[in-house]
Amino acid sequence: MTSQNNNNNNNNNNNNNNNNNNNNKYFLLSYIKRFINYYYREETYQRSEKQIENEKFILFSIPFNRWILFPSSLLVQICLGAFYGWSIFNKPIDTYIYNDPIKGKAPITYYITMGVYGIMLLFVGPWLERNGPKKGLLVGGIFYSFAHFFAAIGVYTKQILIVYIGYGICSGIGNAFTYLSPVSTLQKWFPDHRGLASGISVCGLSIGSIIFSQSLKPMLNKFNIVITFIILGCIFLFIILLQALIFRLPPPPPPPPPPPPLPSPLPSPSPSPLPPSNNNNDDDDDDDDDDDIEIKQEEEEEEEEENKINIENLKEPDLCKMTIIESIMSYEFRILYIMFFANGVCSNIISSRLSDFVQDIFHKDVNTASMVVSVNSVFNFLGRILFPIISEKIGRRESFNIILTILVIIFWLITKIISDHSFGGFISLIWLYSFMYGGGFGIVPAFLTDLFGTKNISTCHAVILTAWNLSGVCGGFIFTGIYNTLRNHYHYNVDNPILYNLNFYWVSCVIMVGWFSSFLIPVKIKYRLYPPIPNQLLQFTIFNRIFRIIKNKKNPFQFVSKEKENEEWNNFLINYNKSLNLVNNNNNNNNNNNNNNNNNNNNNNNNNNHINTPTSSSN
Repeated sequence: MTSQNNNNNNNNNNNNNNNNNNNNKYFLLSYIKRFINYYYREETYQRSEKQIENEKFILFSIPFNRWILFPSSLLVQICLGAFYGWSIFNKPIDTYIYNDPIKGKAPITYYITMGVYGIMLLFVGPWLERNGPKKGLLVGGIFYSFAHFFAAIGVYTKQILIVYIGYGICSGIGNAFTYLSPVSTLQKWFPDHRGLASGISVCGLSIGSIIFSQSLKPMLNKFNIVITFIILGCIFLFIILLQALIFRLPPPPPPPPPPPPLPSPLPSPSPSPLPPSNNNNDDDDDDDDDDDIEIKQEEEEEEEEENKINIENLKEPDLCKMTIIESIMSYEFRILYIMFFANGVCSNIISSRLSDFVQDIFHKDVNTASMVVSVNSVFNFLGRILFPIISEKIGRRESFNIILTILVIIFWLITKIISDHSFGGFISLIWLYSFMYGGGFGIVPAFLTDLFGTKNISTCHAVILTAWNLSGVCGGFIFTGIYNTLRNHYHYNVDNPILYNLNFYWVSCVIMVGWFSSFLIPVKIKYRLYPPIPNQLLQFTIFNRIFRIIKNKKNPFQFVSKEKENEEWNNFLINYNKSLNLVNNNNNNNNNNNNNNNNNNNNNNNNNNHINTPTSSSN
């Protein structure tokens, strides 16, 4: 009996523990959800009228012009390009701290920075929308510059942990603030040149990578690694903080005009007297019937014309007014995330191993490998600046269709090229890849602005950059894991094509998923909001045709005809405009009621004042 009681008590305790754990999990999830909703709330950057007036000038009486933001943005991004040349610092740092150039401790700093950068992107986007680019560049410039000062301290004291924490964390935070500030600002200032603004805002990284890949080695030879970090920190602090004085948001648009007053109802026309009837004249009756039929036909034709005119005048929903949460949770954003992930899955592999590819597979010297890397950066720069401009003419989605199609072809051909040890074919495909990858990177800011508006660009771009960060990290780890397994367990030589071809097979499969997704993303409002039907499981757009999957054993797959498509869309617009008019009428009625109440209150107050006023008596 005692054992049964003990078992019951234990069961009750376990149940209570399970309930407590479930409650704790529910509380944690509820807290996270509340935090996300609060942090990603709708709140714009607020400025006083005096601040808006002062922002018309850069300094003193020098007027501000939006085109100055292009060179200013380039300078900011060039400074960030030094981080992507971190591999140049690896051997000098390991030599200074451990006296061993192949110790392999310094490269960890790069991965720490990338990890912190990816996490900070999720927080910086909404923060920028509430605080503006000037504060973003101030914060980012200070963190990025001081990262180099901490690196100098860590190397000088021979404490690699200071380098990890000081440079890795500070540089990750600084990169997130400094990179996003120019991108979102240019999209807001140049709605008429979104492609150009998108390309300019991201191409500076490639220019910086080219400049510092050629200038860091002479600096390291003339100065030691500690002095080089201090010099770079001072240069970056001066340049970025100076550009922060230039960056600002465009002035707010003027308030919309007040809605027109509701039209007063027209007086109903008085009924006209009926003409006297003549029952004895049958011919006149027949003529009257014919006249009635003609009048009805004319009325029907007029109604059809009015309906056509009304359908043309129907308002479409404005998707640029979507909230941040609605934007990043939308179907279009998820598809674009997959496309961007596929576009960048091989980026870190190429950028970190291109020199090794040239030397190990094709047995070229270091100078040749350095030349290939430098030219590769040039092609990446050209892709970032040219493809966004091309997308203005042919469309963002169509540009991504071309980019991902060519990437699929590249990675299916490159395995044959590597097997044949064709050096010319290899570098041609790699340079073409960098051009296409840079093009995808440059198009994304303008694509996001087209889909979700300028007010959400900072957050949307920040979140979608995590796809690039995630694809680069995952791609690098998978490539390295397969490469090391084949080298260590199967003892393949570094020039064996299987080390690389096996990796490029899975890379091409990932890119094919992104390629297929690029045809499914809807761009027009019609296809983004197209109404579902009952028993519908899935709906997507391909080549501007609606495709449905429904619960129907006989015919589960349906292509919607153009006639049916127009009919369903017109019905949707009619219902939407009816609801919109109903809301506007309610708002106008409420405003009229409030005005009437205010007028009545004013009249009552005037009457009270009149009653309370004493009359003067005559003597």
